[in-house]
Amino acid sequence: RLMAPPPSSSAMGAFAAVLYGAIAVAMGFINKAVMSVYGMEESNFLLLTQMVVTALVLFALRGAGKVQFAPITVVQAKKLLPVAILYNANVAFALASLAKVSVPTYNTLKRLTPAVVLIANSVLRLRDPPSNEVVTSIAVVVAGCLLAGYGDLEFDLDGYVMGLTSCALQASYLLVVERSGAEKGMDSVSIMVYNALLSAFPLFVLVLLTGELRAGVDRLVLLSDDPGFVCLFALALAAGMLLNYALFLCTLTNSALTTTVVGVLKGVVSTGLGFFLLAGGVAPSATQLLGIICNTAGGVLYSLVTFREKNAHRRVKLKMSDADLAGKS
Repeated sequence: RLMAPPPSSSAMGAFAAVLYGAIAVAMGFINKAVMSVYGMEESNFLLLTQMVVTALVLFALRGAGKVQFAPITVVQAKKLLPVAILYNANVAFALASLAKVSVPTYNTLKRLTPAVVLIANSVLRLRDPPSNEVVTSIAVVVAGCLLAGYGDLEFDLDGYVMGLTSCALQASYLLVVERSGAEKGMDSVSIMVYNALLSAFPLFVLVLLTGELRAGVDRLVLLSDDPGFVCLFALALAAGMLLNYALFLCTLTNSALTTTVVGVLKGVVSTGLGFFLLAGGVAPSATQLLGIICNTAGGVLYSLVTFREKNAHRRVKLKMSDADLAGKS
């Protein structure tokens, strides 16, 4: 059954992290192909379709006895509503950005999320000041992003603005989940169900008002005779559902920090592949390439530093716990 395992399972934690990273890499290229190769620019319509399919599949699986999740309650729905709105707004802006910029540029922009989290923590005083190593790694990420943007021969202002907005929304999502504990005590399947149901109606209203609903349906009808598009669109729907599950599973089994680190590392892989897959006709300039390398290196450094600090913190807590037990005995 697709239920979240106990957080203490290190093997399942590693599996969840690898699963999330692998699906996230594939998802980026699948969405890019749907929107760029086949010209499906209705990103919000694509997101709505993924949410509706997710809800239908999960309820069908529960009816068949394959998965279990608690009945939907108004109290829990209200608790999760801000989280669902932030999550889907992040995905919507990310898809819109991906449709306008290359995969390497998109990943470069998304690596700014830890910088937004750092700024929010500093301004709102949510945590203790970060270490010098964390600040340095984030500074390298930001410098690389600025350098890559300066050297981007296909600079698209809308794509960059949407990518940066996605970073801000993703950081807000992570902070709200961490501070509110809205998802505590819930398994990953239940979170997926609430997320799909809470986001479907607002997304439907949005695509209806913007005209994306009619345009998206017309495009589906127009391309329905193309086997390549049908297969790719089906993959996008399946990957969207699996990515949600893998994301929530990774966060619940490990932590929001681990999920962020995996996101940075998967960006390294997809950035490298992005220079060869769906790269378009314009090669990156030397300045942009240098900026992307700098940004990637900063992301890897950030991942290593935060992972090391997290392990050190766990060891200190373990020693303190052992000392307390020894004092009581």
